[in-house]
Amino acid sequence: MCGRFTLIQIIGLELRFMAVFEYEDVLRLDADTPAAFTEPRYNIAPTQQTLAVVNQSGARVIKPMRWGLIPSWAKQGQKLPLNINARDDSLVTAGSWKTPFRRMRCLIPADGFYEWTGPRNNRSPYFIHRKDGELFAFAGIYDVRRDPSNGDTHASCAIVTTKPNALLKTIHDRMPAILDARAEEQWLDPRFTDAASLLALVRPYPPEQMEAYPVGREVNPPGAGGPGLLARVPAQMQLGADDGGPA
Repeated sequence: MCGRFTLIQIIGLELRFMAVFEYEDVLRLDADTPAAFTEPRYNIAPTQQTLAVVNQSGARVIKPMRWGLIPSWAKQGQKLPLNINARDDSLVTAGSWKTPFRRMRCLIPADGFYEWTGPRNNRSPYFIHRKDGELFAFAGIYDVRRDPSNGDTHASCAIVTTKPNALLKTIHDRMPAILDARAEEQWLDPRFTDAASLLALVRPYPPEQMEAYPVGREVNPPGAGGPGLLARVPAQMQLGADDGGPA
């Protein structure tokens, strides 16, 4: 799965993804929303704002979205699961996923992510990234819900997950689906609609291109931030009582 991730290289987003920011949406962010568009993000957590690249009338646009997909059909105040990850083996059938999978796919930019391993009440965090440090894209799906009380629209997204590669399987039984450049193009293309062909794009990322290393438990609180979260620590220093993982 993917419980937290980083987006540090904000300045390189437009060039890397050949996209432009949708500034109107940026300006409508709430005052207490993190500066997701100008400052590095070292610990993006569920329900926080992140950025996603979408195909908008043939052009690539970078939009702010809530991480945790809320279906367009959800009723006001309806209790829903925290839909931050969408399993690849349920994209075609699950009620929250199947329509976005067909019509509303996106790229979710990142330069690393965290995963926790170990006993449920004593899990240890790892940071996983590309060895070359470059930006990459998670395969994502999104939906847009209209607030019936005022007509405002709210976009939200989920990260597609798949089986782990040889590196990640020592840490977790799932991993986020990271797309290569060709797959990014096809994933965003609205003309690319065959489910089997789309699912073929979602596969474990080559393990030889990735690195995973232990980090401190300072990353566990969702409000934590700063480059110190990425500091490598000896695995034995991760141990701590009564701290089971991300809050």
